[in-house]
Amino acid sequence: MPAGEVFRTVYRDAVCSVLINRLPVEKGHLLVVSKKHYSDMLSAPDPVVAHMFRVAKRFGRLEMRKLECFGMDIGANIGGMSSVHHFHVHVLPRYSSRLIHFAYPVRDEIRAKEMMELKQLLKI
Repeated sequence: MPAGEVFRTVYRDAVCSVLINRLPVEKGHLLVVSKKHYSDMLSAPDPVVAHMFRVAKRFGRLEMRKLECFGMDIGANIGGMSSVHHFHVHVLPRYSSRLIHFAYPVRDEIRAKEMMELKQLLKI
């Protein structure tokens, strides 16, 4: 592990490390990073994904108490949104004094036919 990562590490186990983000969006922005290389969450085995989200949840709860943030975003970017092609989970506190809004173009209400096609397509 590079020296800079050791300095930023707040937790480490056999599966992942929790690092303070070098370029944080907000105070307390953490990264839960897999030790083994997977390009993203979709390529990681389910037990690794589950473990990393349990760790993210643990640190999210801790930060909610300690940083007194009003909310939390926990998630993993895949594909176009990610500039780092190694599985990691963001733990991102939110503060009422600085809300960040992600803007998406608004679509017309989904039509019944499109909804049924999507439901069929996504049936597990």
